Amino acid sequence: KQWYQRRVRGKQMVDTLCRARAALKTRPEFYKLFIRILHFHLKETPSDFFVDIVSRDNFLVSCLGEFFRTLCDEGEGLEESLVSRGTKFKGHLEKHFDWEFIDSEEDLPVVVELPA
Repeated sequence: KQWYQRRVRGKQMVDTLCRARAALKTRPEFYKLFIRILHFHLKETPSDFFVDIVSRDNFLVSCLGEFFRTLCDEGEGLEESLVSRGTKFKGHLEKHFDWEFIDSEEDLPVVVELPA
C-alpha cells in the first residue's frame, strides 16, 4: 500500500512540474536538474518498459508532452540552456522509447461536434 501511495504522489509531482508554465521562467536551474534526474532514471529503464499493448500511451508521454510544448511555445522567454537541454532530452526519449511528442497545440487533434 505504501508503495502505491508513493507512486501516486510521484506521478502527481511529475505532472505538476511538467505543467507549471510560469515556473519554467522563474526556476530554470531547477528544471535543468529535473530534466537531468529524469534522464538518468529513464536511461536505466528498458525501452519497452512503458509500452501499453493496447494504446501505446502512458502517463509520462502525456506529462512530458505538455512540458515540451511549453518549452516550444515559451522558448524565447526561457533560458536558452534550458530549452536546449529540454530539446535534447525530448530527442533522446523519442529515439530510445519510440515516443512521439506533439510540438505545439496547433498540431493537436481537433474535436468537432456534429449536430445530432
